Amino acid sequence: MDALQTLIAKIVSPLFYPFLPDQRVHVLYLGTALGLALLVFLAVRPAGGYGGLRGFLRFCFPKAVYRHPSAQVDYLYFLVNRAGTALLFAPMLIGAASVSAALTPLMDAFWGPAAAAQPGALALALLTAAVLLAMDLGLFCAHYMQHKVPLLWEFHKVHHSAEVMTPITVYRMHPVDDLLSGSLVGLLTGVAHAVFMHRYGAAGAEFTVLKLNLGVFLFYLFGYNLRHSHIWLPYPGWLSHLLISPAQHQIHHSDAPRHFDRNLGFIFAFWDWSAGTLYVPRGREDIRYGLYAGEHRDYDSVWKLYALPFRKAAALLRTDERERRA
Repeated sequence: MDALQTLIAKIVSPLFYPFLPDQRVHVLYLGTALGLALLVFLAVRPAGGYGGLRGFLRFCFPKAVYRHPSAQVDYLYFLVNRAGTALLFAPMLIGAASVSAALTPLMDAFWGPAAAAQPGALALALLTAAVLLAMDLGLFCAHYMQHKVPLLWEFHKVHHSAEVMTPITVYRMHPVDDLLSGSLVGLLTGVAHAVFMHRYGAAGAEFTVLKLNLGVFLFYLFGYNLRHSHIWLPYPGWLSHLLISPAQHQIHHSDAPRHFDRNLGFIFAFWDWSAGTLYVPRGREDIRYGLYAGEHRDYDSVWKLYALPFRKAAALLRTDERERRA
């Protein structure tokens, strides 16, 4: 019975994401994004346009976006894929705890076990920052590979095939994408925890809020859900070299060649800055979401989001094989 209950819980869990504080679409993060959207609305609403609550709701939830066929595919894919990923792919991820457990004895063997010491607030703050940076670097590296490695790009196209964006679009990720990203994050954050274990002889507890690393919590709190939306919110130029703004991530989803492979970072922009992939807009840009030359039209059903990447990746491998033999 316990196994059956666990199975059922994983299947229905996506329905409760707005009430789970470690999920990106928790009502708190949606609410703060709505608050920032209100500031944008007050700043950009045209003279003579709709005002008040009615105008604000039209601004935030236009029918052309939220009833778009692409958005409807997102909603269904979210329910199906979140449950399926939890059941089938989550056990395949490289976990931070297992990496830390494997590396700590090796570090002790090479450098000798450290004397047990009680970590203070500074040490835990450093651990919190190290885990945050390791997580973000893992996501950046995975994202860079997904754009630069042709085989991986075929799977990442699923995310970029969205023709409109809502907060649910963040979950429009192929399981192969999630497997790569989650494993790199687990590997690098596991290294951070292993270093801490080697230094203090015990596992450390990073500072968290609502089960999230403090830095991740703050990131979600300050407008994360506007990244996948039509609401343009840029940061000042100097801050855009440190943090990825919602506007910068929207640029990342553009189908214009000048925006290809830009702003690959999750939280921090300095990874892109160092890799030469940072794009900081100088003003409002008109963006059309999707894939180049209308390829996004191929991804118009949940089944195609799963199956097309495998078919296209197989075709790519066959082409490469023919070229090698030529």
